[in-house]
Amino acid sequence: MVVLTALQVEYEAVRQHLEDVREVELPQGTLLDVGRIPGLNWDVALAETGPTNTRAALVTQPAIEYFDAEAVFFVGVAGALKDHLRLGDVVVASKVYGYQGGRESVDGFAARPDAWRPSYDMDQLVRSACRNKPWAFLAQEPQPATPPRVHFEPIASGDVLIGSRDSETARRIRHHYNDAVAADMESQGVAHAAGMHRTVRMLSIRGISDFAGPDKAVSDAAGSQETASRHAAAFALRVLRDLRPSGRPAQERLQQPSVVVVSGPGPDRDTGPAAWDSRPVIRVGEREYLLYGGPGDLLHESRDGDVVWRQAVARVVSDRKSRGSYAWLRQVECAQPLAGPGFDPLASLEEEARMCRALRGPDVLQWDRRRNSATLALAWPADAKFGRPLQTLHELLPEPPAPTDPLRLWSIVKGLAEVAEVLDRLSGEGLSHRALRPTSVVMNRPHMVLRDFGLAAVPPRLGENPGPYQAPEQRYGSGIRPGPATDVYQLGALLHRALTGRTPVPGLPAYRPSASVPAGLGHAVSGALQQDPADRPGVRTLRLALLAAVRELSSVPPPQR
Repeated sequence: MVVLTALQVEYEAVRQHLEDVREVELPQGTLLDVGRIPGLNWDVALAETGPTNTRAALVTQPAIEYFDAEAVFFVGVAGALKDHLRLGDVVVASKVYGYQGGRESVDGFAARPDAWRPSYDMDQLVRSACRNKPWAFLAQEPQPATPPRVHFEPIASGDVLIGSRDSETARRIRHHYNDAVAADMESQGVAHAAGMHRTVRMLSIRGISDFAGPDKAVSDAAGSQETASRHAAAFALRVLRDLRPSGRPAQERLQQPSVVVVSGPGPDRDTGPAAWDSRPVIRVGEREYLLYGGPGDLLHESRDGDVVWRQAVARVVSDRKSRGSYAWLRQVECAQPLAGPGFDPLASLEEEARMCRALRGPDVLQWDRRRNSATLALAWPADAKFGRPLQTLHELLPEPPAPTDPLRLWSIVKGLAEVAEVLDRLSGEGLSHRALRPTSVVMNRPHMVLRDFGLAAVPPRLGENPGPYQAPEQRYGSGIRPGPATDVYQLGALLHRALTGRTPVPGLPAYRPSASVPAGLGHAVSGALQQDPADRPGVRTLRLALLAAVRELSSVPPPQR
């Protein structure tokens, strides 16, 4: 990874991210700092180009060739051309316009625009990063009063420093490139140099430090460039986290994978007991994990007195055998040693580790027990094509109003029948999951698997598993002990969501299937959602009903178009 910065403030911001840094001199005399960013599978070469597109291109080209770079990220600052941008926002260039190309005549200026776009895979990485915790790498301090926004929009690039929106250059950009939201002086040169190499991916990531007007000096003096660089670098690392090598044969690679990036400040490096959502990389024993975000509780922390419960999807980054694979982390940490008899949360996680070894075997990647903490790492399946962690049932369930989609419904019912088989085995051990929700089920197509055993190792108690999938007996004041029938209700609630797009509403009548739902499936869901646990079918009975529904759904003819 080759990181290029135009200004010293940008360079210093990126430099804060690097560890194990060494200086490398290119044959042309350019000096770069080469190091690594903890938790990311890239070596990073950082250079300061100085302003203008020409200088940026002259440094980018030899840097790509020397390091055999896989990608170029230009991270720095830019001036806003549109009023919807705020200081500190980040603009990722969906297009880079070279706005100075054209023909000048007595009739005026006729534009002959150049434009570069990021490759489709980079386009998708940016959009994914915008949706899923874009600021995972933004340091806790100083925190912005309002979270910055990310705009994936065009920018204009030329060698003119725009000091007024009423200038001739600004008017020319508005006339010929009126979708450009920001302007800089380097992206065109970097894009041109990267474009000479077919396999090199390029992004321009710019923090907004001014409004391209006479108040620029005032904004800079107030620290706007430092803030904009910090935000741009944080988002660049968020995209870099998901960037995968191109897969070129090893004999074609001259050095370690490299990317060119342009600047910004570094993430929080605190290794103490801070919340996981403020530390993208955590260490468990001798292993390091790069945390991922996601919907619902896929990156979650809760506290109960002096006990902290954490969980997250993560990439294994330090173990050579498992490096690049994914894990589901569950951790318990006690602020002080537990004293006296009673529930021991550390022992409960150890019991879950034992159950996982018995029922999941090789899926247990790591078990780490310390005096006041315990961490369990379970294998999380990866997408073989894109190299990302597989999604959960959350992504497959419809939103209201739920369209009739027999194929999707077949997939959900078949997958939950497989989940019911595992729950039946738990029931045979006198245990129950009691925390089923869409993110608890991973879509390891063509199958579905449980990500963990939920509350199976925790004694049942009233008020547990709050939220829309909480069974009636789990609520305060029910007077009924949660158990295997709780799993049946929660399976029914997931199926209710699949059929209607909504979760069951407490106190309303049980589910009444529509005419388009197979009768056996509708009856199974209605039975599973009975308020009294004694009126629900057993887990095994529900599983058999779901298998029958799978066969019935398989025979449904496709809709006529």
